[in-house]
Formats: sequence, structure tokens, C-alpha cells
Amino acid sequence: MDEILEAALLFWLPLAVIPLGVWFSQSKSSTFGARLGIISSLIGLGFVLSSPWTVPDSPSSAVGHLFGFILGPSILMLVGLFKVAYSGNVPVGRLPSSDRNFGAILFALGILWLSLMHWWEITPTLSSGELNPYWLIFLPNFLLSLSSISMAAGLAMIVYGDSRDKESKYLFGMSLFSILFLLCAMNFDSSNIESTEFRKYVWLSIADIIGIAIGSILAIFSFASVIFVYEKSLPKPKSIPAPTEEELSRVSRIIKENIGGEE
Repeated sequence: MDEILEAALLFWLPLAVIPLGVWFSQSKSSTFGARLGIISSLIGLGFVLSSPWTVPDSPSSAVGHLFGFILGPSILMLVGLFKVAYSGNVPVGRLPSSDRNFGAILFALGILWLSLMHWWEITPTLSSGELNPYWLIFLPNFLLSLSSISMAAGLAMIVYGDSRDKESKYLFGMSLFSILFLLCAMNFDSSNIESTEFRKYVWLSIADIIGIAIGSILAIFSFASVIFVYEKSLPKPKSIPAPTEEELSRVSRIIKENIGGEE
């Protein structure tokens, strides 16, 4: 089979099935559709994770190779962040207060796992012996995004939340740990990555995030401008004349007949 066709059938098609299955799994009207969505997502994920063996000669297999390495620590850190954020005074989906410490432990385990992957001998390395190129893109982007989200959530809890001081402190701590990880990686060499090289990818990641933020702001501004211009172009609605004495008397009579009262 052609290499491009193999990659399309054994990697890209299963990768496209994953979000489609997640979408079907949220269906409330059909239990069968929800189960089918979950099963298809798991099958697609299995194909993506097995791509280093199913399509070893394709560059796409590096993505599946990276997924297999980052799935564990990413889930730990994101679940930990969720448990901390929802363990306080929230109106919907509140978790027990004990989940706050449990979430912090999960986050710390995820940070430790990533630290071992970066500085120890379990860095994502391809079968050719080369470092997975997507690892240098994922790690700084993930940590910077996680730090920004944690910091923003902590500030939002202080400004808008009610009795959310404990959760905000935990979130600030998570943000601090993520930044410290980046600073250490930028100044201390690992077994596979020099700090100077990693530093370049961190600056590129910062540029990516700033670009995404500016693009999002411009998109929102453009959308709001279009709505504003459209509404300004609409003719003013015709004013309704004031009710006459006859109409007021009729309304008063109807109200009195239905709910009682005086005119």
C-alpha cells in the first residue's frame, strides 16, 4: 500500500474520528449514538497511539508517538486543575473540599512525570534515535498555557468569586510551579536537550500564544464591529402612540375581572 494512503487510513482518519466520536457521545436523545461515539473515539485513539508500529515510515507517526508519552501526565495535570477549581463555592458541579488537596497531588505528580521525561532518560525519542520534534513544541506551549489559565482562573476567583481564596491560592501555586519548570528547563541542560535550544522554543511558544491572543481579540473586535455597523444601518423603529382613554379603561376592566382590584 502507498505510504501516503497508509498514513491517511491508519492515522489521519482515526484522528478525525476522535472528535467526531466525542461529539456523538454527548448526545442525550440516543443512548446508542452516545455509546457508539465513545467506542469510536477509543478505537480512533488506539489507532493513533499505535501509529509508530502501523505507519513507522510516515512522519505522522511522530504525533502518535508523542500522544503516547504525554497522555498520562497531561490527564493528571488537567484533572488536578479541574478538581481544585471546582472544590470550592461553585453553584453547579461542586466537588468535596477534600478534592482540593487530591487535585494538587495529581498536578504535582503530572509535573514530576514531565520533569522525569525532560531531564531523565524517558524523553520521547523516535526509533531512529532522534528526539521527537513535537516534544519541543508541546512542552513549552502546554506549560505556558497551563500557567496562564491557572493565573487567570485564580484572579477571576478573587475578583468575582465568593469565598474562593483557598482555591485561588492553589491555582496561583500551580501557575508558579509551571513557570519554575520552564525557568529550570531554560537554564539547565537535560540528557537530550540543551537549555539554549529549549530556550528558543520557549520564546517561539510565547510568540505563538501572544499571536493567538491578539488574533482572538481582533476577531472579537471585528465581529462586534460588524454587528455594530449592521445595527446602525437599520432604520429606527416606529414609535407606538400612547394608549387612548378608551383603551386604558378596557385594560383596567379586564384586569379587574381577572385578578380583582380597582381602577
